[in-house]
Amino acid sequence: MSLKMIMIVFNISIQEEVLEVVQNCGVTCYTRWPRVVGKGKTTGPKLDDNVWPGANSALVTVIGEDEAADLMAAIQKLRDDIGAHEGVKAFQIPVEKMTGDV
Repeated sequence: MSLKMIMIVFNISIQEEVLEVVQNCGVTCYTRWPRVVGKGKTTGPKLDDNVWPGANSALVTVIGEDEAADLMAAIQKLRDDIGAHEGVKAFQIPVEKMTGDV
């Protein structure tokens, strides 16, 4: 079975929407970082300080190829529905090796 790692980085203001999409796609196992900072191309800096307020959250999961395709499509739909200004991106990365169970 071909595994994919999906990393989703999103504005904390849409956390509920992202988690709902993940759950609706049948993803039950993931790791989430509640607050991450950085700078996007279109959203600008979110450094969680007085100069650049705001923060993002990040979620990563390892799932099968079919599930990954479904999740990527669902995140794209969410992005299309809410607009790019809210800030949500997903990245699909092949998993070459993994310890433990999927």
